[in-house]
Amino acid sequence: KIKQKLTQLSHKNGKFNLIFNAENEVVADKVILTIGGQPKTNGLAFLNEVGHNCITPVPSLFTFNMPNENITKLMGIVVEKTIVKIQSTKLIEDGPLLVTHWGMSGPAILKLSAWGARVLEEKAYSFKVQVNWVNETNYATVEFHILKEIEKHQSKKICNQKIAHIPTRLWDFLLHKIEIDTNKRWGELSKKDTNKIINILLNDTYKVEGKTTFKEEFVTAGGVDLNEVNFNSMQSKIVDGLYFAGEVLNIDGITGGFNFQAAWSTAFVASKLK
Repeated sequence: KIKQKLTQLSHKNGKFNLIFNAENEVVADKVILTIGGQPKTNGLAFLNEVGHNCITPVPSLFTFNMPNENITKLMGIVVEKTIVKIQSTKLIEDGPLLVTHWGMSGPAILKLSAWGARVLEEKAYSFKVQVNWVNETNYATVEFHILKEIEKHQSKKICNQKIAHIPTRLWDFLLHKIEIDTNKRWGELSKKDTNKIINILLNDTYKVEGKTTFKEEFVTAGGVDLNEVNFNSMQSKIVDGLYFAGEVLNIDGITGGFNFQAAWSTAFVASKLK
């Protein structure tokens, strides 16, 4: 076993020459590449040299950093039903959202990062997210619910009667954000107050300035173009005897489990090579 980095791959006269760390050379009849996702294009350069077209890699499946947003003080809070949109794009996803000490995570955020991997890379990971905390897009429906709360809890302080599934700490945070006195009673809310509450529930906005920093991204989008691979065998259509498995391929999904399964399945097929 050679536990070294593969730096060069060439194919000539039916044989593969693999060079590791520019020193050790191995000659093989067939090769299965399972080098994983590469964070930079140069990690795939040797494949370009044998004729493959590699899609530029970009990070995928990452969390959003919000260094200048106070919501990070609510770290640990989970809202089970949200809708999150990236402003100035068509990217929108729903699902649970987790507030962390660096920003936001959870399925809704991870799905956005996966489907929007290239869009967000082009934005240099600086953009605004719009959070709908109640998983309801119809303004009139939310307004009706708020009016019912006012009617039902006239004498209760608004801080003591949260809305729907929103955690108490988040409800308190949102009220402070829109500058509504939390000691007000539901019956004391003005029309302006009601509109502010509805708007914050439907269109709460935060500035994202960066992605996951506490560790490497879970997944990298990009890699070997799928049009250049025979999926019945995982063999290259460009170079006979060259096989691929795992994230070296331009495959990524919205959960880590999807990517594990893709790696295992492609490796199983490639292992049947003859």
